[in-house]
Amino acid sequence: MLRKKFIFENEEDEPELNDFQKILALNKKRISRFDVEFYNSEGEDFSDTIEVTQDGLMFTFDGLKDFLQFFFPDYYEEGNGGEYDASNYEWMYSGNYDWYDEFSNRSYDDWSEGYVVSAIKSESLKRLKEILNRVAPHVGKYIEEKEGAYRISITDGKAESLITDFLGTLGFEEPITDAYIDAQIAAVNNSAPEFIKKTYCNCLTEVGVENYSERHCFWKYELDWGSAILLFARFGTEDDRLLDLLFEAIKNSSINHLPESYEIQHYCWDNDEFNRVYVRELDSVFDKLEERLEDSELYNKEYFEVINKVSMIGGVGNWIKSKNKKLQIKINSIDPETLKIDFSVAENNSNWSNKKGRSTIDDIINLLNYESMYGIQDFREHYLKFLQKTIL
Repeated sequence: MLRKKFIFENEEDEPELNDFQKILALNKKRISRFDVEFYNSEGEDFSDTIEVTQDGLMFTFDGLKDFLQFFFPDYYEEGNGGEYDASNYEWMYSGNYDWYDEFSNRSYDDWSEGYVVSAIKSESLKRLKEILNRVAPHVGKYIEEKEGAYRISITDGKAESLITDFLGTLGFEEPITDAYIDAQIAAVNNSAPEFIKKTYCNCLTEVGVENYSERHCFWKYELDWGSAILLFARFGTEDDRLLDLLFEAIKNSSINHLPESYEIQHYCWDNDEFNRVYVRELDSVFDKLEERLEDSELYNKEYFEVINKVSMIGGVGNWIKSKNKKLQIKINSIDPETLKIDFSVAENNSNWSNKKGRSTIDDIINLLNYESMYGIQDFREHYLKFLQKTIL
């Protein structure tokens, strides 16, 4: 009697599926997602970021920085300048970046180099010209009007310098600079997040990674199995690993990355918003300036004569060199009642070793300009007499 033999296949003897075979089986619903894992060639499965679903790979991120460091490690890996940029981008995108600190740090140079004044728009220049024509026509003439539009005369910076020095001498450097900073913040605060979103939110569509959320970027992304199969066709063979192919595809894709974080402002600058805020805030500044000028008890003709002389030689707060280069003076303030000038004076660029004094503007101008006609010894004697008479 013949006996039948029954051979039972042992599941452990079944050959392990490679990534490509896993994807085909998942795509056709022949295996469960719980029975599948994907690793790169270094044995990493990125399980803190990647979830295998029945429809594809789901990527979940804590935010923009996490998104960037995962998909673009060569650009934003931890421990280098890229990580610093990624953090700044995230703060910009979330609206938490300190733009005030960014702009205020260079506001002193922007003021002294004339950029704050040169950025004043036609509407504000018209009003400023009206004010200057009353108290400093020699400065106001540098604001020109043509066909209803106002601009500062082209004088290789001389006009901007004169207007800057006059406004600074009046004590309006800080409020005008604050208005300039606020306008700069407005120009980038809303446009920077949109620029970042436009750059990165859907940048991986080319390789099949799609934004899963209709409302949020840099949260959940999906690579469906159909797109995963195409990665093998485009970038590798059936024996390759899915995650290796994904990162290789990203490296070879045509993605335009963001500029370095400190350059972002230049790429997303909203000039209309800058103008709107600058004009609005300067209106308030010029209101206060006109109120001050209407105080005839303090701000009289003699006071403005002093103001004009101070602004013509360099303004308040700047070191002004004498013609003979032997000393420099910095005008610190003007007393509108006595018309006396509080100043600092130093020899040979010795800003750290200076003396403070009080004198008239004419005496200061005399020391700066006319004493250069004397010989070294005569100049020294005149300088010492000036110090004895004026030093506090």
